[in-house]
Amino acid sequence: MNRIFGWVVVLLLLAGCATSPLVNWDKRMGNYTYDLALLDLGPPNDSTELKDGTRVADWITRRATPGTRGLSQPAGTPPPAFWYTPFPNTLPPTPNQHLRLTFGPDQKLTAWQRYSSYSR
Repeated sequence: MNRIFGWVVVLLLLAGCATSPLVNWDKRMGNYTYDLALLDLGPPNDSTELKDGTRVADWITRRATPGTRGLSQPAGTPPPAFWYTPFPNTLPPTPNQHLRLTFGPDQKLTAWQRYSSYSR
């Protein structure tokens, strides 16, 4: 009985840690509108309307991080013993993650793209 109870607890914990599925943009093609995007994602970071009525809008889905330089020590002095670790003490910078949605003249989704860029 205790064994079954233990498995039930483990399964409930695993089910609680499951993340929701990502958006399938391919299934939204042709029926997702710009107005729905504004409701779901908020105002875009950049938006351009072309002469033919097509709108291209970019949202930042994850902001960049600058990274860290690690612990500094004056030149010529050895670091304390507790600074020696097998783990790195610096983190590299990460880029901004973008989502670009393109809407046709009828304001329906025609294309989508994910891309990354570093902040200037």
